[in-house]
Amino acid sequence: MDNCIFCAILKGETPCSLVYEDEDCMAFMDLYPVRPGHVLVIPRQHAMFISELNRPLRGHLIEVANQIVIAQKASGLPCDGTNLFINDGPAANQHVPHVHLHVLPREKGDGLKAVFTFASRTLNYFGKAKKRQALDDIATTIAAHMPQKVA
Repeated sequence: MDNCIFCAILKGETPCSLVYEDEDCMAFMDLYPVRPGHVLVIPRQHAMFISELNRPLRGHLIEVANQIVIAQKASGLPCDGTNLFINDGPAANQHVPHVHLHVLPREKGDGLKAVFTFASRTLNYFGKAKKRQALDDIATTIAAHMPQKVA
C-alpha cells in the first residue's frame, strides 16, 4: 500500500532493526519503544484490521509473538511479564494503518513509566526515536534466541 511505513519496511525501502522474518511476517524493534525490547510483529499482507487476515495468519502472528517473549526472557532483558496488544484500527489508537502486534516486555515496578508512555502515545506524542545502533543491538540479542523458523 502507498504511504504505509510498514509496507516500506517489508519491501526493504525503510530500515528496521530486525528480530525475525519468514514468508508470512516480520518482527522488528519499535522505533519509539515503551520499554526496552519492545518488538512489533507485522504480517506481510497489508491489512488495517486483524479481521482482514485469515485465521492461520492471525495464529501465526501470535505464535511468533510467543517465541519473541521466550527470546526476550532468554536474552536477559528485564522481562517479568509481557503485554501483547493490537490497536485494531484508528479508533483504537492505531497510528500505522497496518496490523501490528506489540510484544512489550514489562518489569515489576515499571508501571508509572509505562503508563506515562502509553498516555503520551495516545496523545500522538512519541518522543525521540531511539538510536538505530541501540535498537540493532537489542534486536541482535533477541534474535539470537529465536528459532530459525516458527512453525
